[in-house]
Amino acid sequence: AAGMDARDLPVNEWFRAFGQDHVVPLRFAEGLSWIGSGARTGPIVLGVAVVLLALRQWRWAVYLLASAELGYVLSDVTKLTVARSRPPWTDFGPLASGTSFPSGHTFGGMTAWVAMGVVFWFLLPRAWSTVIGATCWAVGLLNGPSRLVVGAHWVTDVVGGWLLGGGWLLVVSGICLWRWGSIDRPGTDDGARTGPDPGSSQYAPWDSNPEPAD
Repeated sequence: AAGMDARDLPVNEWFRAFGQDHVVPLRFAEGLSWIGSGARTGPIVLGVAVVLLALRQWRWAVYLLASAELGYVLSDVTKLTVARSRPPWTDFGPLASGTSFPSGHTFGGMTAWVAMGVVFWFLLPRAWSTVIGATCWAVGLLNGPSRLVVGAHWVTDVVGGWLLGGGWLLVVSGICLWRWGSIDRPGTDDGARTGPDPGSSQYAPWDSNPEPAD
């Protein structure tokens, strides 16, 4: 662990110095860290899942909860198992509490925010799905670098969070696709995706409240 810390240190020092020297990026990183914490992301995920259930989109709710909430458990178990210490800076207060690998913000960015982006991308009309989905993906992916700017994680914590979180998201996505079939995104202009295939069902497999196709 000491050797890995030493290899990470030059990169971490650069990010930390960048944040200390540039107020706007630092405040932006702090905002991402705030929204990306489990105290905020967890309730947001649960709220979205409740709305999905109310709209009878239970399969999407299961997908989101399996990716995000079970992902939190996987992240915490890994943190306790590895028990890596935080970078040697103590002026960030609660932002630097707990163990370090993987970065929980980075992991949750992949399993919660990117997953929410996928849900919005497929369920919302194109005008909304593009903006809201891309926003969720940006929040999810940028949570990692934000933790380096505020000095709360080693660079390999962030890389590990991306890899482990992205891997878990792919596992959940693969299982859901295997269990429930392919997804037709509503509102697309691609004729190959808007209309049902002549030899297939007229309903989107993931739509838990299907309506007859026009």
